[in-house]
Amino acid sequence: MLKFAKKLLVVLGLLVVIGAAVLLLYQYTMSASSLKSIVAAATANNSNQALRDGYMATIQMLWLTAGIAVVGGLLLGLGIGIPSATFKQKYEERQAEAARKLAAQSADAEPAAAAK
Repeated sequence: MLKFAKKLLVVLGLLVVIGAAVLLLYQYTMSASSLKSIVAAATANNSNQALRDGYMATIQMLWLTAGIAVVGGLLLGLGIGIPSATFKQKYEERQAEAARKLAAQSADAEPAAAAK
């Protein structure tokens, strides 16, 4: 169960971080072209309302992108930090391995004892 959760969180985190990066690049390319139209509208209207509106939209989009990136980073960090198995599972695996080694040693010792 932990392996599934670990993989799921890592994949989800990577997708969200990549999505935030794409959103940031999209915002960067769109802001360059929209900034020209905002400045043109602001100078044509002789008011700064259009400039303020465009600036606020850019800031809000930047905050949204930053929030998405933080959530993706947290998911990715949780996915990396989760152990793939619990302590109990690891302990049981070690005990089973020790039992197999003991069985193999006793199986090797029986033919040697029978040959004497």
